[in-house]
Amino acid sequence: MGTMRPGETPEQARARAGRLRQRAAQARGVAGSLGSTLDTGVARASADGVWSGPYAERVTGELRKRQRALEGLANGVRGTARRWDQEAELLDREAAAAPTGGN
Repeated sequence: MGTMRPGETPEQARARAGRLRQRAAQARGVAGSLGSTLDTGVARASADGVWSGPYAERVTGELRKRQRALEGLANGVRGTARRWDQEAELLDREAAAAPTGGN
């Protein structure tokens, strides 16, 4: 990925690079909301005086575990978005260096 495909024109490669950047931006937006999905719930559940006891501790611990898992998923999505941006840059460079008279 990231390199021009056989028969692909520079214009097509630049268009594909633009689509990669657009998808990367969308992925970063999803990652932001995914990573913070449980923040409010964990903050409320773990606030002093809200609830206590073994069940409260167990539920709060599970919420924190799931919060960490979601943040891990969000980081993976961010990493993918970075790779798509890098691929788009490579495509743009290759398109700029490609001959314009055809392949």
